[in-house]
Amino acid sequence: MSGAQPPMRIRARWILPMCDVPLERGTLEIEQGRIAAVHDRGQIAVTDLGQVAVLPGLINPHTHLEFSDLDQPLAVRGSFTDWIRATVSQRHGTLTAQPAIHDGLSQLLRGGCTACGEIATSDASVQVMRAHGAQGVVYRELIGLSADGQEQQFDLAKRHLATRDVGDGLRLGISPHAPYSVHPDLYTRLIDLASTAQAPVAVHLAETRAELELLSSGRGPFESLLKDLGVWRDGLFGTGARIIDYLRPLDTVARGLVIHGNYLAAEDIEFLATRPHVSVVYCPRTHAYFGHTEHAWLAMRRRGVNVLLGTDGRGSNPDLNLWQELQFVANRDPCLHPQQVLSMATRDAARALQMDDRLGTLAVGKQADLTVVSLPGDSTDPYADLLRPQNRVVAVMRGGRWMWSECGVG
Repeated sequence: MSGAQPPMRIRARWILPMCDVPLERGTLEIEQGRIAAVHDRGQIAVTDLGQVAVLPGLINPHTHLEFSDLDQPLAVRGSFTDWIRATVSQRHGTLTAQPAIHDGLSQLLRGGCTACGEIATSDASVQVMRAHGAQGVVYRELIGLSADGQEQQFDLAKRHLATRDVGDGLRLGISPHAPYSVHPDLYTRLIDLASTAQAPVAVHLAETRAELELLSSGRGPFESLLKDLGVWRDGLFGTGARIIDYLRPLDTVARGLVIHGNYLAAEDIEFLATRPHVSVVYCPRTHAYFGHTEHAWLAMRRRGVNVLLGTDGRGSNPDLNLWQELQFVANRDPCLHPQQVLSMATRDAARALQMDDRLGTLAVGKQADLTVVSLPGDSTDPYADLLRPQNRVVAVMRGGRWMWSECGVG
């Protein structure tokens, strides 16, 4: 952060550090953009935020910011592959993507997010996020089934990971898109590249049953889609491959994200349960939009898999408001304690993006990233009251600076 920042003390009805017990009428002391103290001792010179809860800044591990200018999700029209057709036609170029990415970053802030995992299809994401001082991981999306395409995409991955001067808050990773769009040989090479560079990886896996059908038999909706796109390769699919074949190479990466994982098999979940460096990103409202069968995320968490919450992009979600994603999950699955729901978007997400040295909890020395949430009425149990439908994000701080507020601060 540039420029000197005066010390500040912030008081709220509840401080939820996510690494310690909640503090009623607690105080945060912030110096030079970092947390200097967290306590419930009285202070004279404080900014009292009133009837709110202060949490660590939320982290959205899965976004596609280039689609942030869409007013509504792309029409499904009966199948996931039809939705992909619509997505392909909606792709932006580097210059035309920049306004959408800019808008997407604003949407993330208003939903409580101070960091994200972005899937980038051009250099625009790094350029815009660097200019905004945004933080998170930019995963370069890589797609290639042909021999020429494989070499071009591998070179692109190397160039992306070699990018310099991305800013203090940004890290670079790669995203071999999905089993149906990346040749197995290219997938292996990309994972090896990421392992050598200690770069994070994100891959869409087990998103639909049609994907599993393509891998095992070489038939189904994806066969038609790939032929229509002119990228079908005889003999490439239908070899009896399984999702576990794409999970095992992730053993060697520093951090891995399995995006969606809607149809992971029991053997996949068992594998992930013993690999804490690989997380699953569940996107609840996107999952509901496509009408998938019930996601196994609760069973995964009970088994020890690190499951996170993400929004996906505006192509399948009405907004990028991660706070509303948390409320959606809390309403649909009330058996999970609200503290665990919050952890999926704070502490657990920071660890998955390898940013837990600076984000994810309100601990002394961490960056002062805060999400402030309204708490109407007299709250006696912050976790029980926090995710009620009427509560909303009212302010966001990043690095000790108020980035957005509707409660009179900043």
